[in-house]
Amino acid sequence: MYYFSERMILLPIDKLLWITVMATFLIKSLLAYIIPFTGDEALFYTWGTFPDIGYYDHPPMIGWLLALIMKFSACEYALRLPALIFPYIVGAVIYSLLKVLDKNRARWTVILFLVSPLNMMNILVTTDTPLFLFVSLSAVCFYQGLHLNKRLHLILAGIFLGGAFLSKYFSALLIISYGVYVLIYQRNRRGFAALALVAACTLPFVLLNVYYNYTHAWSNIMFNVFNRNHDMGSFTPGNFFVYLGQLLLLLTPFTIFFLFRSVKSARQFAAAEPLRRYYFVLCSVPLGILALLSFAKSIGIHWPLAFLPFVFILTIFYFNATTFRKAALLVAVCTFGVNFLLAYMVINTPPKLTQSRAYQQALFYVKPQAVADILNPYAKDYIFATESYSKSVLLYYYTGKYISVFGPGSFHARHDDMYTDFRQFDKKNILILRTTPPDTNKYIPYFQSVSVKTIELENTTLYVVQGNAFKYDAYRELVLRPIKNNYYQIPAWLPTQDNYFIDKYFAEE
Repeated sequence: MYYFSERMILLPIDKLLWITVMATFLIKSLLAYIIPFTGDEALFYTWGTFPDIGYYDHPPMIGWLLALIMKFSACEYALRLPALIFPYIVGAVIYSLLKVLDKNRARWTVILFLVSPLNMMNILVTTDTPLFLFVSLSAVCFYQGLHLNKRLHLILAGIFLGGAFLSKYFSALLIISYGVYVLIYQRNRRGFAALALVAACTLPFVLLNVYYNYTHAWSNIMFNVFNRNHDMGSFTPGNFFVYLGQLLLLLTPFTIFFLFRSVKSARQFAAAEPLRRYYFVLCSVPLGILALLSFAKSIGIHWPLAFLPFVFILTIFYFNATTFRKAALLVAVCTFGVNFLLAYMVINTPPKLTQSRAYQQALFYVKPQAVADILNPYAKDYIFATESYSKSVLLYYYTGKYISVFGPGSFHARHDDMYTDFRQFDKKNILILRTTPPDTNKYIPYFQSVSVKTIELENTTLYVVQGNAFKYDAYRELVLRPIKNNYYQIPAWLPTQDNYFIDKYFAEE
């Protein structure tokens, strides 16, 4: 394996780049084809089926992308195309930016980026998928607009930043980075004018999001600032080390080792020092802010993704061709090996794993189509529901029938509040699918009668709660009112036009 890899890596660099593009894309495509749809992906599929200018917890960009793709196909692979393709667009941006320094090393930079986990594990479609693309596009346009004095590039930087903002609020870290760079290296009229132009071009996107929140109970603000941050504030230094471990995983120990070893040597391309400083600021500021935040909150592994391509751009200033070969080879062997192992585990799951308790508990997500098929005999007589937003949207994808969330759920489940109207369920029958044994007494207040049926699926027991003649009035007081009190207490300083939840259930109050 190592001998084969060495021979491959001694190919002409231009051919090796194209081989890398094709090999990585094929491997990613295999995984995208065989891995079952996840709950989060099914949520974004739901967004695509209900196009809007915003959604409960995030801005709308990924919903717009999926709505466009669904005009042609709604299969799992098609919906994952943005995650498969966007890193290669970023790779092309990296090459176009760096080729003026050294074409061969620019190619090596792209190869190292493409074989890294940042690309190879980028298979699932998430809100970070468009953010990943728009951040890179905005960054390169801002640099060219600022240093080449091209106003069109600054306008594009603002538009792409607006696209990033409508993808995820982490885009704010990019505009902060622009500000830090200007304050340190371009503290002059030209620098501040560039910032002002970018901000002006981003403003319409921001105002669209503000309008959505103003007319939708400030749902994004309630979710991202209040409802999901009850644990915020406690000093937890352990999260910082977890965050460092995540960066180590995404960048790989090999890349970080060679980068820290090479940074001691003289930097290359002295004439391009402004470019090096620019991308150093653009990666260190967001990663540094997230590092500080990690002491008070757990950082998701996907949070820094959009800013990590900037680290790979910096490698061209410190790596020579030999270092690139070593780093790319080591990273490729690891990532290809992990991806092939993951593909094998999905295609030919070992019997011992299928018999494990963890696998059986996750069967709902491993075999979602088989779970969805269980519901077919009940479709005429029952409204379907689960008690988890991820399970509901996943079943929606595989059944084609919208699945509501029954009960209080969590702050994640509030997206369902926009679509489900429990007033319409009054006196109707509701089927609630569970993966754990239910407490029948918990459902009795909401139905005329309740029964439970067990269904065996691959040595796993699923539970079907059949509630007949739903009592909306009782559900309103015992479930919906606590939801109102817990999740829809909008601060008085936020003026609002409409509240989709309170207007629906508590308008008279």
